Amino acid sequence: MISLIQFKQVLRNKRFILFTLFIPVTWYMILNNLQGDMMPNILLSIAVFIGVIGNSLATFSKRISSEIEFYKLESSFSNYSIVNYLLSQSLVQVLLNGLIFAVVTLVATIFFRLPFSNLLIYQFILLMFMGMYFSFIGFVIGVRVDSKVIDTISFPIIVLASITIIPFSHLAVESDFVNTVSTIQKIFPGYYYSQIVNSLVTSKEIQITDILLFVITIVIDLLPLYLLIPDKKSLKMNK
Repeated sequence: MISLIQFKQVLRNKRFILFTLFIPVTWYMILNNLQGDMMPNILLSIAVFIGVIGNSLATFSKRISSEIEFYKLESSFSNYSIVNYLLSQSLVQVLLNGLIFAVVTLVATIFFRLPFSNLLIYQFILLMFMGMYFSFIGFVIGVRVDSKVIDTISFPIIVLASITIIPFSHLAVESDFVNTVSTIQKIFPGYYYSQIVNSLVTSKEIQITDILLFVITIVIDLLPLYLLIPDKKSLKMNK
């Protein structure tokens, strides 16, 4: 019930509408015009990914930072741990990321003739995993950074996060710069997500190494951040 209420509250947030619905739809239209020869499912993946990043790193982190005082009040007279708080907020994030996927897919289907297939199901599942990855990062930012600071840094963070998942090796002419960016991308799960989706779209065999590295990079990237999540006692002393 609480998660549903929070879900409805987010839908009334103009920040959510801008960063996570309007921008990804716009990106899909731009990419469709610039990369008309690219398969529509890859364009969908990029556009939805941008929306998921905006939701997780901008809207979600700001919401956590703004509501952390309420959590501290609630936890002071209950056993509601920071992990419980993370899990309840994660459920809301799954619903929101699912909405982003549905909206962009609907626009792509109606206006750009995106075909319905089983591939959309696989893309949805992969995007939900990536959504949780970025939501975890957004949660850590929210509990550690003041909301006013988040307003300032949210856009640069979104840009940097987007760079980790956009398949430049498929979009741009090969060059030293593109090769360098692609190499850096390999330490983030977004690179392997793009590889898996590309294999699905082109009907190629999915490489087991891509799946393994997708999981491994998620764990390796998030483990240090988990250590940054404060306990209830630390929260009462900070922010």
